[in-house]
Amino acid sequence: MDVRTLLAGVLGVAAGLVLVAYPGAVIRAQTAGRLPDDRGGEYGTGSPVPERWRRLVQVLGVVFLAGGLYFAATVLG
Repeated sequence: MDVRTLLAGVLGVAAGLVLVAYPGAVIRAQTAGRLPDDRGGEYGTGSPVPERWRRLVQVLGVVFLAGGLYFAATVLG
């Protein structure tokens, strides 16, 4: 059994699950250092994450899941 390939599979599945389950949190974490579009408003209020971006992150999560499952199946099967 190749441990590196198995770990790649586990990492791919874990990352895919996070991307599919929490796309808004992933997008906000990736854009945390950017300046806000508007400077007004209360702390913690911001523009909502566009649905198009959320779907794109979820699609990438499915790709990660598929890759992780492939690597795990290659090692285990």
